[in-house]
Amino acid sequence: MTRATEIRADKPSLLVVAAHCLIFASFNLFYLLYNLLDLDAESLIYPTSCLFVILTIWTYWSWYLLTKSLFNPYLLFFLSAVLFNGGQALLEAFNMNPDGILDGALTSSTIVKTLFFVILGLSSFHLGGLISAVPGKVIGVADKPHEDLETIRQDTYKVGWAFFSISFLPSLIVIQQAISIVLSGGYFSLYQQDDATSFGAAPQILSEFLVPAALFILAGSKKILKSQLISASVILVYVATRFFLGQRNQAMMPLVAFAWLWNKMIYPIPKALLFGVGAFLGFIVLPLVGVTRNSAGQERLSADSVSESLSSIDNPVVAAISEMGGSMGTVAYTLELVPKTKGYNLGADYFYALLTLMPNLFWKIHPTIERGTCGKWLTWQIRPSFAARGGSLGFSFIAEAYLNFGWIGGLMALGVLGFLVGKLTLWAMRSENPARVAMVASFVSFFMFYARSDSISQVRSLVWYSQIPYASVRLLSRLRTKKSIE
Repeated sequence: MTRATEIRADKPSLLVVAAHCLIFASFNLFYLLYNLLDLDAESLIYPTSCLFVILTIWTYWSWYLLTKSLFNPYLLFFLSAVLFNGGQALLEAFNMNPDGILDGALTSSTIVKTLFFVILGLSSFHLGGLISAVPGKVIGVADKPHEDLETIRQDTYKVGWAFFSISFLPSLIVIQQAISIVLSGGYFSLYQQDDATSFGAAPQILSEFLVPAALFILAGSKKILKSQLISASVILVYVATRFFLGQRNQAMMPLVAFAWLWNKMIYPIPKALLFGVGAFLGFIVLPLVGVTRNSAGQERLSADSVSESLSSIDNPVVAAISEMGGSMGTVAYTLELVPKTKGYNLGADYFYALLTLMPNLFWKIHPTIERGTCGKWLTWQIRPSFAARGGSLGFSFIAEAYLNFGWIGGLMALGVLGFLVGKLTLWAMRSENPARVAMVASFVSFFMFYARSDSISQVRSLVWYSQIPYASVRLLSRLRTKKSIE
């Protein structure tokens, strides 16, 4: 059993937060001077990109100073946010972006404005995260003295297998259908299918429990090698299948979540192994999947075709970061369009995201989907022909904050989000409770996608696929306690 430890806020922690406040204020002052002095935008692209690099380094260092950890859900999400919303700024800072940020498709003033909002948005997010990490009077995330971790581990294990039993067959059906579609029409054909509705969507909904089930099994099987291997096999097969389908995000997120959970609950993974595998996946596998996923039929299974595609990539590292960094365009176009051609949504997107908690049992199309996502709206504005074919440019959690609350309100919303993500991360990091850690790992297996999406994609994953398994563990524990009392 783990007891809470009383720790008052120490000076080093407060100094880190104060230092970040100073950095945040400096970024705001820099942007204010840019507007007041009417400085040349083109000449500021490079120094602003360097500021982005400085912010990234500071974020990792400051979080480590407060938590002594560099491999955790908070920094994993921040890495995703950096790559998708500022990847091209990283390349620009190191003179590895020959075509310029976003290939010169936007004016220099728009690019500088976008860079500043991304920098300020991530700074505000991290301010909230740092505040959440400052020790309070009592570290509230510690396990209660009466908690029997061995019993909780057993309940976590049972819940994992229960959800595995209800998700395994639907997962096979959904994956088999997806493979057939991709083999006949390529990756993009996956998004040209009619969405299942009402009870017809049940297989898809149940299949989403497969990854959380494997993670709960792993969290509850510290002394059961066979179950650890089964969990790892399920995740690896799932990841390989998603890579084959061309769904890179859906492949990477469960793998990262599994690695963090293993590192936390089973055995620490050597840092060299983490870095090596991460580099291989990020700079070889992801670019390769990107250039081959639109192929159809046997061409996807041809070793010669794969080899030829790989050799066509001049610099896999630059290609991977540049492609991911293209999501900055969603921020840029949103800043351009709002409020010139469209008013602020004033929180409506977050409200409709909450509505996704309600299954689509009563309508032909769920009200949230019928209204449309932020990504669909932007795609129709920028590339209507692509939108008409079912395509989407994606979106960004930074762009969504601006779309709903404007510049100042958006920064405040991102600060609140950073605080919540930090709290959730520490709730798991500072605990040995396997159900807690499995719940957060399950959320990580979906949440990293939020860096290049909107809140509609996240609410179900947090409640349905993370909280429901966790609540099931809690229910088992309460039933056992009630039975023992009787």
